[in-house]
Amino acid sequence: MRLSEIDTSKLDGALIKKIFFSSVKEKYDHADYIIVYGCHVKQLLDERLLYALSIIKNHSYDKIVLTGGIGINGDFNESEYMYNYLIKNGVSEDKIIIENKSTTTEENDLNILSMLDLNSIKTKTNIVLVTQAIHMVRIMLHWKKLINNSNIKFYYDYVEDSMISYDNIINDPNLFASVKWQLEKTINFIKEGKYVDIDID
Repeated sequence: MRLSEIDTSKLDGALIKKIFFSSVKEKYDHADYIIVYGCHVKQLLDERLLYALSIIKNHSYDKIVLTGGIGINGDFNESEYMYNYLIKNGVSEDKIIIENKSTTTEENDLNILSMLDLNSIKTKTNIVLVTQAIHMVRIMLHWKKLINNSNIKFYYDYVEDSMISYDNIINDPNLFASVKWQLEKTINFIKEGKYVDIDID
């Protein structure tokens, strides 16, 4: 079955696990870019930042890219919040790239694509994407649509111990409803041609 063919009215725990929590993390030694996605919920954003610090501690890297402005539901600039967090935790300013204009995940990706000129890169480049597992599917499908460069290798490195873990989603009706909305949005973007479609069986 294709992702776009899912009937979201029949969404259950098994489908949620298959769609959002089945990505296998690949090992990497070096990141040319670590991209940390913004979020208007500071608890989730702090989870991402803490995880990014663990990546920095255990891997070599060239640059860390902080992306996100003030989203529709936000009341603070996400990338500037992340910048201050990382600086306070010892990350060198010259290691940080800020994209602070985007208001959605899709704008995050499009602005990064332009800023880093990713489709023109001529050498092998490792890009590590940092967010929660539940958010990674949208990012993955969007980048597959945007990137036309075999030199780019994405690594999907996500927070596992999160307030939006699988167990929490299954046991919290509000989180479950939020995931259903995320899936509906993803399917609509596939049908609109903004994302690629994938098999989930």
